Amino acid sequence: MGSERKPTLLHRIEYAMTRTVIFFAGLLPLRCALTLGACLGWTAWSILGIRKKIVIMNLRQAFPDRTSRELNRIGLHSYMNSGRFMLEFARQNRMGEDHIEKHVTVKDPEALDALKALSGAIIITGHFGNWELFGVVNRYKLGDVAFLVGRQSNSLVDGYINGMRSIHGIELYNRRSAVKGVLRSMKRGGYVCWLSDQDAGDSGVVVEFFGYPASTPRGAAAFSVKLGVPVVPAVLAREGKGADHTLMIGKPVYPERNLSPEEAEKEVTQKYTRQLEQMIISRPELYWWAHRRWKTTGMYGSRKLKSTSITAFEGKGE
Repeated sequence: MGSERKPTLLHRIEYAMTRTVIFFAGLLPLRCALTLGACLGWTAWSILGIRKKIVIMNLRQAFPDRTSRELNRIGLHSYMNSGRFMLEFARQNRMGEDHIEKHVTVKDPEALDALKALSGAIIITGHFGNWELFGVVNRYKLGDVAFLVGRQSNSLVDGYINGMRSIHGIELYNRRSAVKGVLRSMKRGGYVCWLSDQDAGDSGVVVEFFGYPASTPRGAAAFSVKLGVPVVPAVLAREGKGADHTLMIGKPVYPERNLSPEEAEKEVTQKYTRQLEQMIISRPELYWWAHRRWKTTGMYGSRKLKSTSITAFEGKGE
């Protein structure tokens, strides 16, 4: 296994800036931090226009019947929500059990009870609402929770951000430790959360997302099929402009045993993706639309899948 790449001067500057911004953001009262975050999001959309073209393309695919004005409003509020999310994350070390009890409501308590009754589950979310606080909420609601995280190119920033993520007792798995970590969590009846709504390239399984084929990470479905554990989609939705959130839990998706592993993985992925889609439709302004979600399948004029064509999956879905 190769050694970690030594941080460059630019990495050290980025690390120092990250710590400085998070430090000063943490000094602000919560309401002021959320207002500042919304202003930053408004600026990124209305003045800087960061990835605005991609956002509008994605929104037109998802909501073809909406007017340009409506799509622009969704995009603006998506950016404002993301700004609030970033400032909240800067204060995440303060958002413990008392904060969760005060500001988080469970939409369906029976769904939470059913989730607690499972002997291990994979919880899938997306870039919706506050997906970092989502992990903290699950930690205090479910107990034994781990989070699968990606790796930042800057190892200093990566270590610092992961330290903030794990401060509430959340175990973290990266790509190297994912297999052993997930197996360990499932064996003890725990829960592993991760995001599964970005383009997965040639290695993904192609399912429909808002009416267009999308390459989707197969990891959750692969573990589900191999271990026989359910995949449960869930999101943390912001209520209004403040710190209040609602935990929305979907229906557990179990693999079909009468299908081949490949077909079962596709079916599990399609079923939980469809549930996430419905959650997004209910509150589209809370979703982060700036990802090139349909990149691999060619919606933006880029290459199509090489090894796995879209037509190869037709007729195998739910």
